[in-house]
Amino acid sequence: MSIGSIKSLGSINPGAAYGVGRATAKPTANFADQLQKAIREVDNLQAGRDQMVEGMVSGEVTEVHDVMIAAKEAQLAFELLLEVRNKLLEGYQEIMRLQV
Repeated sequence: MSIGSIKSLGSINPGAAYGVGRATAKPTANFADQLQKAIREVDNLQAGRDQMVEGMVSGEVTEVHDVMIAAKEAQLAFELLLEVRNKLLEGYQEIMRLQV
């Protein structure tokens, strides 16, 4: 077994493990785009829930648990979006209260 081959690995840079000295990648989308995407996703979940409820009422969908799961997913997504909105408003109001 040759230990000499270890030297060919090169030196270890501890900063590289934490990304120190490396250029960060530019984000692909800004915050407004991400927020619009989240709003569209919540809207799609709610539309899917509405379709499943209509299907259950008309007799097309026989699995009640699928309808309940879709309704709960839409509810949770909306509640999350509502909390994000509330936090954004709180942050905006806090900034407006700052005295310059």
